[in-house]
Amino acid sequence: MNSAKKYNWKNDTESQIVQFYAGKHVFLTGCTGFCGTLILEKLLRTCTDIGKIYIMIRPKKNVTMQKRMEELFQCDVFDKLRAMNPNFTDKVIMIHGDLYKPDLGLSAEDRQRLVNNVNIIIHNASMVYFKAKVSVILRTNVLGTQKMLELAAECPNLNVFVYMSTAYSHHYTKTIEEKFYAPPCDLKMIEDIIRVDEENAAGISKEALDDIVGKWMNQYAFSKAVTEGIVEDFGKRRSLPCFVYRPSIVTETQYEPIKAWVGNKNGPVSLTLGLGLGVLHVMHMDENLRLDFIPGDYTNNSLLAAIWDYVEHRETDEPQVYNYASSDWQPFVTKVLTQNFRTAIEKYPTSKMIWYPTLYMVSNKLLFLILHTIWHVIPAIIIDAVLLTRGKKPKATEMLFKVLKHHKILLYFISSSWVIKTDRTKRILSRMNAADLKLFPFDLKQIDWAKKMEMGLICVRRLMKEPYDSIPDARKKLQKLRRIHYTVVTLLGLFSLFLMYRIMCILSFI
Repeated sequence: MNSAKKYNWKNDTESQIVQFYAGKHVFLTGCTGFCGTLILEKLLRTCTDIGKIYIMIRPKKNVTMQKRMEELFQCDVFDKLRAMNPNFTDKVIMIHGDLYKPDLGLSAEDRQRLVNNVNIIIHNASMVYFKAKVSVILRTNVLGTQKMLELAAECPNLNVFVYMSTAYSHHYTKTIEEKFYAPPCDLKMIEDIIRVDEENAAGISKEALDDIVGKWMNQYAFSKAVTEGIVEDFGKRRSLPCFVYRPSIVTETQYEPIKAWVGNKNGPVSLTLGLGLGVLHVMHMDENLRLDFIPGDYTNNSLLAAIWDYVEHRETDEPQVYNYASSDWQPFVTKVLTQNFRTAIEKYPTSKMIWYPTLYMVSNKLLFLILHTIWHVIPAIIIDAVLLTRGKKPKATEMLFKVLKHHKILLYFISSSWVIKTDRTKRILSRMNAADLKLFPFDLKQIDWAKKMEMGLICVRRLMKEPYDSIPDARKKLQKLRRIHYTVVTLLGLFSLFLMYRIMCILSFI
């Protein structure tokens, strides 16, 4: 790149990636989820000359297409775009569809419209509810993607089909390369599993299901691994331009369109929420583990850049894999959380705190269970008892178990360390010019993980719908809870010493 070249950042035509998307028609699934919403917003805000963006949304009974559109774009993540272009929805075409249904639930008219116009398909939708029947997960994630591939093969102007997977689709190996791995089974076996599960009212037994899933930790990861194999096989057999994109654990946005924004309270943010509210204090994990977090906006920038890179610079016509993760790029060690938590909570507390927030990481399971009982279970019961005596609804125990539920789901991923290779994704940066790097930043070397806890707590305040000017009052509450916390800790310590003294006295007389 010629470093002497001067770019006018107001002129988006300087960007190769923006130029690439100009006039392109995109079909996006999963647009109501966290990543899907960010993809849609980014394309509309940055790639202003893009063609139409077709978004597939499941229909709701007695809700019009216009109402669904309004519900989607009421989200504050579109505020910046709305200020720039009040008519941005003119480029969005909503299509009713459902991965679970035959032929994707598309009308003949909508299907033909997609076939005639679409250049890029980003298949981001999936069933992520782990407790759903296996037939529902497989019919949605696996067969739904197979139907999406068949639709893509009909599109004469298709540049690329992208399947959004997860870096943990083959989590049984500790080093995850940017390559396809052998799938756990083929499409015929998936159809057999679905048939058996649907024919039995109780579904497939847990024992049989565990045997099918095998070394995969749950049905979701299993379905992703199978689907990756289907994408690879279909791409090779039908010469379909396609690739699999594998992000690791996607967290709140770093900068855009809103700092520290996340779509919902699920996933990693649920742990930060528990910490910020003073509900979660002890975590069962080693302080020296290498976690793999990636910001939501960086994730989608890397995806959009990967689409450009694949279409413009691929060296082979065979399906490819792009990983996006921090472990091999800018490692994030768990002790960074404990080292920066106290400073972060002083800066960005929430007024919804139930107890004084603290964070301890314990690797010993027995010690964790003891501390868990002392710091989680007993205080939650006491707080709810106090609330009941005041005529208020108890909420601490319910909140604790919600947090612990998410903690259990994430425990496998936050108590293990993977090395996720990202060489292909890193190479994209060398092909991007200055305008591209400015508009689509995703270099994880630019991330200061020491600020991670601050970003998480800003996100908690956003989820709690607390305005910035409420921080002083929240800090006063934090100071009050700190005094109560250390008073209780001191009294418990003195009581423990007294109890030990009495026990020793009794033993001395035996």
